Amino acid sequence: MDIQFNKINPNHGVISITLDEPDYKPFVQKQLKHYAQNVRLKGFRLGAVPADLIKKMYGPSILAQELHKVAVASLNDYIVQERIPIFMEPLCITPSKAMDLKNQHRFTFSYEVGLIEKRSITLGPNISITDFEIDGVGSKLVDEFLEGLQIIHGQAVHLEESALDTMLYGTLTDSTGAVGLDIRISIMHILEHLREALVGLRVGHKVTVTEEMLKHHFSALLGVGSGAFAAFRRHKSAWPAVFTIGSIVRVVPAPIEPALFDRVLGQGVVGSKSDFREAIAKIILFDKRTEARHAFYEDLREELCKHNVVDLPEAFLKRWLCMNNPEATLKEVEAYYHAHAESLKWEILLSSIVRQNDLAVTPSDVVDETKRAYIDYAGNNVLQIEARDAAIHAGALSFLQGSEGNKYYSKLHNQLSRDRAINFIKEQITVVTETVTAEVFDARR
Repeated sequence: MDIQFNKINPNHGVISITLDEPDYKPFVQKQLKHYAQNVRLKGFRLGAVPADLIKKMYGPSILAQELHKVAVASLNDYIVQERIPIFMEPLCITPSKAMDLKNQHRFTFSYEVGLIEKRSITLGPNISITDFEIDGVGSKLVDEFLEGLQIIHGQAVHLEESALDTMLYGTLTDSTGAVGLDIRISIMHILEHLREALVGLRVGHKVTVTEEMLKHHFSALLGVGSGAFAAFRRHKSAWPAVFTIGSIVRVVPAPIEPALFDRVLGQGVVGSKSDFREAIAKIILFDKRTEARHAFYEDLREELCKHNVVDLPEAFLKRWLCMNNPEATLKEVEAYYHAHAESLKWEILLSSIVRQNDLAVTPSDVVDETKRAYIDYAGNNVLQIEARDAAIHAGALSFLQGSEGNKYYSKLHNQLSRDRAINFIKEQITVVTETVTAEVFDARR
């Protein structure tokens, strides 16, 4: 086996793996033997099909499968052993039709890789981020939230055509068509001189929507968290947006009475309007604190990316998107790339910080966090668990080795790595904590 790494530029390279017969033949022979023992062919007893016939019928396909497996395994081992800082799944650029499976004995597989460019990261106290702590919710936000609940639980009549008193449910898409958000629009809440464009429309129609048109649409009316809508608005390509109508509804709002209390909070949880408003205020407070955390990370991302330029291998990434999304058009790939390029730069920046500051997450870290999460879950759900650490450790390992556990491992590993990088950044910059009401937080956003 021969492996060559050609670094084309600091953020893009090609790894070529050449396999000789001794590298793959044992795996091919093993699979041929397995087929011989298990294949059913008319005229032969199970396990009695001649080896030459098995090889003639299944040899090429088995060879192709095993070559691919050996090449991928060798690629992954090489990346780990050589500590090559890749940031996306390698892209195989060797066409299968170029291989002569019947006569060829030496095979070369080439993989394009995106590389994390080694560079110094600019941090320091001159980079300042505000961390908002939400300490209360005013009556205006509670009123707006209640209005949204009245719409959700009101009596709805579906219509074929929009009118002034209707709600439009659908998807708001940015000007590139890559970023979408499911919302609802109340025509009566649009400025009077702009309403006409939304009247007389049918399901499936598309209409251009400006930021001014949604000026009086608070988050509960839109049917999304204010954080989600704020994130949409912050995209450079957000406006003018296109709204695609999914349904047209005339709603009679549900009255604020015990029946609504029960539907929202559960049977008999509250019995009065004042208690209901208090419970709603607590829900809003929890949501706003969550939004504040997300806002902090979003501001941190923007500020760090201003001070640290990250170059992307654009051509490679677009090829990767095309090959992994064969049904997507070139226009869709272009739009998706430009919409998500900033997020990808942020992930690369975090990965660089982890690598340069020895913050790597180990398998034992993932196991420990899995154990902690399991104990918390059991405690919150009043479950009886084996208290000994050895038993909990064994249970965590057993879970992580299963199919669902593998997905969980990858997700948790990425999250822990991200958290370590962000905590490191926070120690190096200036974080200003500001305590505000939910209303002030929304106004600042």
